Amino acid sequence: MELQPTLFKNVSVSRGYNFHYYYSPAEAPKPTLLFCHGFPSSSRDWRGQVHYFQTRGYGIIVPDMLGYGGTDKPTDPAAYVGSGLAQDLVDILDAEGINKAIVIGHDWGTKAVSRLANWHPERFLAYAFFSAPYSPPDPTNDYTQLLAATKKLMGYETIGYWTFFCEDDAERVIFDHWDSFLCILFPDDPSDWKTLLAPTGALKKTLLSDYKSPPPPYLTAEDKAIITETFRKNGLASPLCWYKVMLSGDSARDDAKIPPSRYLPPVSSPLFFGTALKDAVSIPAPKSSAFKNHKVTMKEYDSDHWVILSFVDQTCQDLEQWIQKDVLGNTGDLESKL
Repeated sequence: MELQPTLFKNVSVSRGYNFHYYYSPAEAPKPTLLFCHGFPSSSRDWRGQVHYFQTRGYGIIVPDMLGYGGTDKPTDPAAYVGSGLAQDLVDILDAEGINKAIVIGHDWGTKAVSRLANWHPERFLAYAFFSAPYSPPDPTNDYTQLLAATKKLMGYETIGYWTFFCEDDAERVIFDHWDSFLCILFPDDPSDWKTLLAPTGALKKTLLSDYKSPPPPYLTAEDKAIITETFRKNGLASPLCWYKVMLSGDSARDDAKIPPSRYLPPVSSPLFFGTALKDAVSIPAPKSSAFKNHKVTMKEYDSDHWVILSFVDQTCQDLEQWIQKDVLGNTGDLESKL
């Protein structure tokens, strides 16, 4: 099942970028779902979820996020600050006349979802996060401290590869060892990420060694061919900016503009956290007092990082149950929520 090419549209957002996105209008009274993919992906990652929810009458918006697919690809990391990413997505909603939506993110898509909660909470009924939890504003954004904190939490460095992604020759090294990159990105043994990807210096060393492994069951030869063709054509300079903005200080300066009163999603907005139990990089969904007043649904999947690919049926069923029970209140009555 692939996304229907005829349902893709383009819009020029207020920041001047062209966004390429998939759109299928809702059948009343179903809500519209906004899906945000991560690195290095495209709207295609959500094809299973799109098929499930579109056939059930839900509205669907799935953009190629900034830097990906048919969307513009600026190479200035400052273009990828959270306030800008959030405004881009709201502009797409405006283009389709959508007043309120439910937003769902995976990987770096959860950063965009988080900033939508901070900057535009009035536009969203609820927020869902897969493989990475809600990301609160971080005006300090000290990478060294974050690296140490995740090591303390997980027992090993989890984001050491960020520094490689910010090196000037990262794109060249990746494309020179593309088959190895795909083997690392989609591991047959998810625990490999603990040694081959996550620690500082490990990813570049693994690539240069031309590491190979079998593909996981959810990644077909066709999938690999499409991913390869997409990124050979579009490059990785722009997608890597999602990491560079974190280490450049631009993200921290942007987060400093968020008022403390908006550091968390509104209490009135239900939250969904989907944790991939075999994900060796993304930290688990938070079980902290910060969300004690929120209506939180937490699900665990026996999956690696790519849970939206490997557990399509289960993620869809869990999301729909959450939407019907916690977001719409079992009535399916969207009008009462607007």
